[in-house]
Amino acid sequence: MRKSKARQSIVETAQELIEKKGYFELNVNEVAYVAKVSVGTLYYHFPKGKVDILAEIMSRRTEGFVEEFQRQSSVDEIIEKGRSLDDVLRWIFKKVIELRRPDRHFLSAIQSEMFANPDEYLEFVKKYQNTDGLQQAMGVLSDVMLKASESRAATLGKLAHKQEVIQRLVGLLMTYQIIFPGYFGDDDEFVNLALGIFFEILKS
Repeated sequence: MRKSKARQSIVETAQELIEKKGYFELNVNEVAYVAKVSVGTLYYHFPKGKVDILAEIMSRRTEGFVEEFQRQSSVDEIIEKGRSLDDVLRWIFKKVIELRRPDRHFLSAIQSEMFANPDEYLEFVKKYQNTDGLQQAMGVLSDVMLKASESRAATLGKLAHKQEVIQRLVGLLMTYQIIFPGYFGDDDEFVNLALGIFFEILKS
């Protein structure tokens, strides 16, 4: 089995097992067996075992999310003439929740890693944040937000400066709303909360 095919088989097998049994029950030996590769081959491609596999799964699923996001609406279509920044952000937040909710098992797995291995979690986050999938997603969302605020120079400057803080905080809250529907009320109530936080950070 060629290395590229082995890697693909490992990732697809692990994804199916996580969806079926949950991340805590994921065993690399079982993944290797079902994927028809040796355990050594699995660790060759994913030196840290299932946490590295999880990062790869999330990168691929995030790429899929970005493709679907762009398929449903281009950046220019999202930013209609005269559409307010509030309306654009409301659309984005609701669309992200809708498209990412099928990933809730994997987002939950990331949270499991955070609580199970807090000292190693930042290393995992760094690995995941450097993947093509997440970088592409952040690029699309940043482009939309920045273009939506182009007519408001002061807002644009603040957004560029505080963008990372806003994305981390709102993104964290959104993750919990996706994993636990209703955690902050229904999705409309959550979006109102997220918008409030977004603009409060801009004002600070």
